[in-house]
Amino acid sequence: MRVLLSWLRDFVDISEPPEEVAEALTMAGMAVDTVTEHDGETVFDLDITANRPDALNHIGIAREIGAIYRRPLRLPATDVPEADPPAAERASIEIADPELCPRYAARVALGIDVKPAPEWMRRRLELCNIRGINNLADLTNYVLLEMGHPTHAFDLDLLEESKIIVRRAKAEESLRTLDGVERTLSSDHLVIADAGRPVALAGVMGGVETEISDSTRNVLFESAWFQPGSIRRTSRHFGMHTEASHRFERGADIEAPIWAADRIAHLLGRVSPGTILRGVLDAYPNVVNRPPIRLRRSSIPRLLGTEIPDRDVEGILAALGVEISAHEWGWELKPPARRLDLEREIDALEEIARVYGYDRFPSRLPESASGVTRAPFAEEEARLRSIARSLGYHETVSYSFISSEEAQRYGAWDAVRLKNPISEQWDVMRNTAVPSMLQALEHNLNRKEPSPRLVEIGRLYRRQGDSYVEPPVLTLGATGDARPAALGERTRPFDFFELKADVTALVEPFDFEALAFDPQGAPSYYAPGRSARLLGDGNVLGCLGELDPLLARERKIRQPVFVAELFLGSLQEVGLRRRQHRALPRVPAVDRDFSLLVPEGISFAEICAAIGQQAHLVKLEPAELFRGSQVPAGRYGLLLRASWQKPMESLTDEQVNVYASQIVARLSKKLGIEQRA
Repeated sequence: MRVLLSWLRDFVDISEPPEEVAEALTMAGMAVDTVTEHDGETVFDLDITANRPDALNHIGIAREIGAIYRRPLRLPATDVPEADPPAAERASIEIADPELCPRYAARVALGIDVKPAPEWMRRRLELCNIRGINNLADLTNYVLLEMGHPTHAFDLDLLEESKIIVRRAKAEESLRTLDGVERTLSSDHLVIADAGRPVALAGVMGGVETEISDSTRNVLFESAWFQPGSIRRTSRHFGMHTEASHRFERGADIEAPIWAADRIAHLLGRVSPGTILRGVLDAYPNVVNRPPIRLRRSSIPRLLGTEIPDRDVEGILAALGVEISAHEWGWELKPPARRLDLEREIDALEEIARVYGYDRFPSRLPESASGVTRAPFAEEEARLRSIARSLGYHETVSYSFISSEEAQRYGAWDAVRLKNPISEQWDVMRNTAVPSMLQALEHNLNRKEPSPRLVEIGRLYRRQGDSYVEPPVLTLGATGDARPAALGERTRPFDFFELKADVTALVEPFDFEALAFDPQGAPSYYAPGRSARLLGDGNVLGCLGELDPLLARERKIRQPVFVAELFLGSLQEVGLRRRQHRALPRVPAVDRDFSLLVPEGISFAEICAAIGQQAHLVKLEPAELFRGSQVPAGRYGLLLRASWQKPMESLTDEQVNVYASQIVARLSKKLGIEQRA
């Protein structure tokens, strides 16, 4: 948001250099990104947080400066030269949905001359990046930037029966907004209507049929308050973001409509001839009264860490517009309607701290009687991180939110829905970490990192009755090359077996007796035939494989993507294998190779299971795998290498021959595997 220093000086005395004012505002929570000069004007560019819509205007920022420097605030004039007849005889207001529109006010002006706004007004608007339109539209924009409350001007003669009705839209009603787009409405949308049709999308944009034109002579100036959630839903539904919706959806001041209408009426004489009819039309059926806040004096040193004199506490709060009643125990506060963020004692303390100055608080550690304890499963997670780093993975941290569509596509459990999501794309807590990993991979690929390898250790959120549980999960993501090209060496692409080896290395330190990969049962978002479930002692530890290429292409990723999910709860339950030290064998191992014809479909894991436990057998590994015309149909060739070893004495040929015969017999009997001649 752009703010002009000269405009601020209309409301508060500022003698300090612009850079010093910018620093003071930033330290008080009103971040000033830049201070620039435009045509002799000093312009502040501020980044206002979403919880401070009251500061989205010049008076709001001037109030902050006044509080920081303890200077009085000068509010602009709002006196109005009125004339008969009463405005109520020329127009009327009806609120049909007071829940979505608790208050609607208006002023009526007759005999207006529509023309360009005066130079001083156009200049200020243009410096704030608002294009001039005509004197009435520019007047509403000027008051918006000055005091922060959106208003709108209707051509009164184009309103049927000169009537305003605030209601929900009817199904299939349509409205052509000022941007020229015909919009189909539903009952979810709040509209401003006249006696026969919608004339504005409430809190977002006006309609074409009642817009101000060169022929306009009589005007109704709207100044209302709308329920923020309603404006937010409407704005997002139509993809419209306006200066008005930006403020209404964050929470405007319900006491400001009359003030804004009067300010417009006061300034009208400076931009156009005309007559302001007597009285303000104000429909306010249910007056909103906010409960007071109790601020205990004892809470200041307890929560802020230092004593603050009463005069400073009262001076800061009064400068911010808070009504104060002093008591023996502290103060009872009535925050202004514009400060919807002030609800609790801690909110008031935060206001005192930021205006008083964080730099004035002494640095000290909080007192604590508790000792330092290691987080649960810290050793297990540290081991996993260390192994992942050694394998070339970089750790990433993702948001805990995903879209409901992603939760349904990738998640195995019911998702925990958010009551007030910050985005339509993040409306549920994640029940799977796959979308987060895919987004991280996509982010890296879009920034010319061709072969990212990422790991995340985080939590999922699984609904359980009326509550939810947070199972931990480790997620791997990789794409591109496993090994880049080098002198004399070719590029080797990352594939399923690279991922399988990495997963095996991660799980190996944990105390499982047997690990196995089951090619069946992986979720549907993995590519068939290139995925598996990881089993530890018969229990599912996770899934891994190549992402379905169709899903990768949806994210515009045109190369294979590999993902692994390890459910850490099962690993933590088993725990790390205890380190054991033993003497190295004093004699070498004896190797024996077996050339086998294996029926297609039999995996190496099944071969190891068929051989089972055998005395002194220390290793089984596949040395070679071959298929072709020299191998009978329906079988494949496997060179199996077995190693036997005793720690203190050598094995004889007779002993090894017995062991080898047992292996051949077991494979033949259990799996129908033959030994090649």
